[in-house]
Amino acid sequence: MEGESQTNMDATLTELSNLLAELEEQPENVFFLRRQIVLMRSLGMTAEVLDAYAKLSSLIMLQEEEWLTYLDNFVNSVVKPLDVTAFMDIVEKYVQAERDYLSLPIILQHVKFIIACFKAGQDPQSSEEALEVPVDEELAAFLDVGTTRGLIKAATDLGNGLLSESQQLWQLWIDWELGLMEGAKGTEKQEAIESVHNVYLQRLAIPHSTIDQTTSSYSSFCSTYCNEEYEQRLVKATEVSQTAKYKWSGERRAGKSREDFELLILYATDLAAQAQVFVEYYKWESSARIKPTAHGKGPNVDITLTQAVFERAVVPYAKLAAMAQSSLDEINLKLQKQSKSKKSKGKGKKKEGEPEATTLAEQKQAMEETIRAYKDAEAGIWAKYASWSEEAIHAMTGTKIRKNAVRAVPHCGGAWADLFQDTEKVTADLQQLDSLFETALSLGLLFIPEGRTTEITELFLARAAYEARLASVNVALGAVHPALATITRGLETITKVNKSGDASLKLEKFALDWAETIAPEYLDQTLLVLDKPVKCRSSSYQFALLRANVEIRRDDVDRAREIFEKFIQRTDLDWPEAIYEAFIQLEVVHGTPQTLQDTRKKIEREQEKVAKRREKAAAEASAYQEQYTAAAIQGAAAGAVDAVMGDAELKGVDPTQEAVDLAVAASADLSAAPVAVGQSGKDNAEEVHLKRDREHTTVLVTGLPKGCTPERIENFFFECGPVRETTILVDEDAMHDSALVEFKKAEAIPDVLEKDKKKFEGTPVSISMLWRSTLFVTNFPREMDDGGIRNLLEQYGRILETRWPSRKYADSRRFCYVTMESPAAAQEALVLHGYKVPGASTNFGLTVLISDPSAKTKRSDAANSTLFVGGLNNKSTEVDIKGLFNEFGTISHIKLGWDPLKRICKGFAFVEMSTEAEAKAALKLHGTQYKGKYLKVEISDPNHANKKSQERKPDQAAEKRLRSVRLSNLPEGTQEGLLQQALEKVVPVRRLEMFVRSHEALAELESQADVGKLLLRTEPFIFNGNEITFTEQNKRPPPAKEARDDSGNDKDVKSSSAPSGPSTMFAPRAARKALAKPRPTAVAAAKAVAASPGIPAQGQDDFRALVAAKNKQREEKLNIAREGSGTSGEKRKLEDGQEGEESKRTRT
Repeated sequence: MEGESQTNMDATLTELSNLLAELEEQPENVFFLRRQIVLMRSLGMTAEVLDAYAKLSSLIMLQEEEWLTYLDNFVNSVVKPLDVTAFMDIVEKYVQAERDYLSLPIILQHVKFIIACFKAGQDPQSSEEALEVPVDEELAAFLDVGTTRGLIKAATDLGNGLLSESQQLWQLWIDWELGLMEGAKGTEKQEAIESVHNVYLQRLAIPHSTIDQTTSSYSSFCSTYCNEEYEQRLVKATEVSQTAKYKWSGERRAGKSREDFELLILYATDLAAQAQVFVEYYKWESSARIKPTAHGKGPNVDITLTQAVFERAVVPYAKLAAMAQSSLDEINLKLQKQSKSKKSKGKGKKKEGEPEATTLAEQKQAMEETIRAYKDAEAGIWAKYASWSEEAIHAMTGTKIRKNAVRAVPHCGGAWADLFQDTEKVTADLQQLDSLFETALSLGLLFIPEGRTTEITELFLARAAYEARLASVNVALGAVHPALATITRGLETITKVNKSGDASLKLEKFALDWAETIAPEYLDQTLLVLDKPVKCRSSSYQFALLRANVEIRRDDVDRAREIFEKFIQRTDLDWPEAIYEAFIQLEVVHGTPQTLQDTRKKIEREQEKVAKRREKAAAEASAYQEQYTAAAIQGAAAGAVDAVMGDAELKGVDPTQEAVDLAVAASADLSAAPVAVGQSGKDNAEEVHLKRDREHTTVLVTGLPKGCTPERIENFFFECGPVRETTILVDEDAMHDSALVEFKKAEAIPDVLEKDKKKFEGTPVSISMLWRSTLFVTNFPREMDDGGIRNLLEQYGRILETRWPSRKYADSRRFCYVTMESPAAAQEALVLHGYKVPGASTNFGLTVLISDPSAKTKRSDAANSTLFVGGLNNKSTEVDIKGLFNEFGTISHIKLGWDPLKRICKGFAFVEMSTEAEAKAALKLHGTQYKGKYLKVEISDPNHANKKSQERKPDQAAEKRLRSVRLSNLPEGTQEGLLQQALEKVVPVRRLEMFVRSHEALAELESQADVGKLLLRTEPFIFNGNEITFTEQNKRPPPAKEARDDSGNDKDVKSSSAPSGPSTMFAPRAARKALAKPRPTAVAAAKAVAASPGIPAQGQDDFRALVAAKNKQREEKLNIAREGSGTSGEKRKLEDGQEGEESKRTRT
């Protein structure tokens, strides 16, 4: 053990030595400083740890845990007993900590420290606090009652905005005051009592959650110590507390008060839920800043409370980012260890359980993006806070808040750019701005996640813009202008971060505009800088047009021609047609007929090359499509007959008619696809297994111009690969449309993503993988519908689409997929994970996660490896079940049937093993005795609840038809889940199934009364712009009317005139099952229908003859009955009091 410990210490010292060498080059790098603190603390280097903390706290805001650790170490390191200088140094550290994030534990510790020092000076032997913090005589004399009271009040006032928690601070103060009063005598006691009165009155003037208890406590104090002035004191206290009580619970806007928000924060289960509440809270507080009314009355604005809410709102995001940072640090350590291991051992055998380097790299990227999302959300709150302060308080207050913002979110280039602008308004000191700029870069936080250039671009653009606006810049002859130097440095830095450069070309556009319009003498230098080959510029038609237009305006047409010729030859150009058009325009305006002709020839040659590349891609796509189509048709034809019998009864249609329709459709489709007929068995086997991989082949395209068509979008991606499907997402309220583009092959996706930020018909578009912008949302209350989900998520960005599952097989399916406008918006919405919806019927936290394409793969074998365990004791726990199944393999998950009210096991559980073999091995437990019961262990059947009984129950089927209605005229693209939600707002729905081809749906309602309510509904039912019509499921369509010829005779109606609907009215019924013959199948019946000739319909004369015969039979029976009874057929009336014998007989 000692040898291992020495080895670890040596490794730590080596790492620390290397880290200090890197810190000499980058002394302000936050990652290095944090790692230095960890290493030095493990080595017991307390003084060096404090120095590192001091350095780090001067650069960024520390988290609450970091400050508490730093303060404890700092207080313990000070020489005891404390003198005035040491005391003030400690207090100054507390004040510095309180300028960062608003933290109740830090303020509490501050107040306790002051009180402990006071008690130590008054009576060193009287308290444990005094023994822990001894003070000298000078400090004891300094900390008199007045000074201590002032220090306590200043610290306590910092927590007044914590309406639900500030009572803890005030309680320390009032306890200290009461202690002074108890120990005082004579006039000092009266002064102490008066001080207590003042403390109570000051507290009652501040809104807080326990204001009623404070009033009651003050009443008891007055009755004890000033009973003669009781009424007068209480009247004054009531007057003082009226405003505070109104602000706490009486002031309501948008139906909510501060008390409501504080209760929501109190009941929030985690930081994500708190963050969501705070977002609504600060919007509620800041919405009071409205202009005065016509009567001159202004809004009821409380500056202190609003500031406090803003400062509290950033804390959850900061803590979430800190938690993600801790995970990132662990991942970095693992990567570092793997790197060292590879260097020392080479390609050795990987240890069992050790994660792959690629997996760790993916985890690192995901964690960095998570940190970025939290910090972006926090930066948004800081920006709103600063804007509100500028408008409601003063411009200098906004500047102060922006200074705090860059310390809290130094990751965000926008925060630094805002501070640059504020600083420029106040002073034009280049040295001060230069210091801010270098600090932003030296922290090293703008470069995460890896490869992101947005923040660096914003930073360099802000500085270059400032330098370009300087009225007088002393530049030596032949030297580089500061703005151009900044641009050059920015482009080089961006290239180091991302070799492809910045796709937005913001710095390039700024440089060209500045050089042409403001500093033409630096245009040549600017062009030299921009002509360096970088992928984002070399493949961008935007840069080609910008660069050529500069030369045209300089009358250097030859140079512009060279630029166009160079660009049209590139195979990775994002929009060649735009350059072709600009090149021809150049020759039309500035060229000659010969140059125009030569240019057209060059363009034609390049167009042929582009066309060949596109044809090749189209051919590959077509071949793949034909293969997939053939496989799909073959599978559909084979499964049509099997599916029709299972689905026909469920849909409420005639099985024979359905079989005929499917057979005809399948045969027509197969005849239209002869390519699949002559292929080998091996090829057919491969085709059948072709599957769509939507998760990995679908991208989200945003920023499209209005009215865009799928064909134009597919042409934009023509070079990337064949497109399977394009769906336009139209939003009338947005300036641009979006689209979902699914490709046939995943290999096309890298080329597609390269077009991100490229222009589509003159408009830059954003392209990202669909799953990165898609949220998986579940665990929401049953009453929450699509509108509720949208209201909850749309505050983080525009919602493009929601997808709800069908509930026809399981009504308990409570999840949906929400597509946000960008991956950043989806990341911001992750703060809702764990959020509990206020007033919901269920008290489970929401599950909000990025839709993981790999999750489907992980779930694919879960059905075969999941065990159903029955016969459990009601006292069984997950630990007990884990003990039962541990011996058979690795347990992935246990779901215990749990009664939350009785808090007992329901007697069953589901156990998911890691493999199917392990699950089968665990079947040995079936029939074994456990806690007095015999276990039932079997492979879980996920469709157990949905399986129908094998017995035919005609009564139930009839009753089900009476409770069903058919919905017609459904719009295109209708989702079953959304349609059922809309219908449930009118009547309760048990089950709903859609038929896409016929634009119809079948809804099974709770009762026949609901059917009547729906059919008698006078108000039209509108869904997605279409008026839906309702008809009874058991309603037969009216028979076809018989035509008459000129002579008045009835004409037989042809069998082809039968209605084409799903009714079986005109279909011949299959004969009853004979004793010795098999029952005819649906397919046989279908063939009989298709092959049978038309059945002639009988006329009205036949019907009249049938009715006459029936009437004659009834008349004969009536006459026979009359003759047998000897009566005239009229029942004899009984006299009063008589009772007929027949009436006395018991009816049978």
